[in-house]
Amino acid sequence: MSDNVSGFLKKLGKINDDKLEVYVPSRKEKIETTPLTLKQQKDLISSALDGMKGALNFNRTLNNIIFKNTGDNDLKIYDKFPLVISLRKHSLGSKYKQNDVVFDLDVILKKIKTTPLKIKDSTVVELKTLQVELKVPTLAEENSILAKGEQDIVIKEESTKEGVGMLYMLEIIKYIDKLIIEEEEVEFSKIKVNDRIKLIEELPLSMYNEIADYIEKINKYLQDVLTVDETTLSIDARFFDTTDID
Repeated sequence: MSDNVSGFLKKLGKINDDKLEVYVPSRKEKIETTPLTLKQQKDLISSALDGMKGALNFNRTLNNIIFKNTGDNDLKIYDKFPLVISLRKHSLGSKYKQNDVVFDLDVILKKIKTTPLKIKDSTVVELKTLQVELKVPTLAEENSILAKGEQDIVIKEESTKEGVGMLYMLEIIKYIDKLIIEEEEVEFSKIKVNDRIKLIEELPLSMYNEIADYIEKINKYLQDVLTVDETTLSIDARFFDTTDID
């Protein structure tokens, strides 16, 4: 690398060190983040172009950008949305067209700040001697599962049904902290993704329904804050494209 290019890269790095302040629900306060770079935009757009693995790759890429730009690995999964919306707004403007609907991102950011977060950080589902401890995962914990999912589970590209089923199970195990039967416990963070899935598949259906209820409360909160006039904003690769607003 020439000295001239190296010097420019250092100067660009200083420009990219400018900070934005973003309100995150789990902290109930603003945290600092650096803006998106062109490379990060490219990585987000290209990450979803890998067949059935696209959803895993996109979310993992998005989380990695948040880690790098905020320097914070302890943010909760619902903190992702105000951060990515603010980053998109700063780089590409406050208006975003999704199909025929134009979103004002400032409206959504205001909803996130003013909507009460009535979600317990953890809860326990019990049946006889079995306890399932649930918690809201951090983005780092989500990324660990996404990464291990790609390593431990073979996704057959020709089988849409298998791929959808795998993504569904990964979504569930994100929220499982541990299983306890009498005095024996299994911490999910210490076992393989395949083993986690095997354990969850054997849970009584009545317990699964309570687990699903906990997850649904979080999903309902996210849907509420991302919905304007009955249309819900989708955060995918297209969200970071530079499509013109009419």
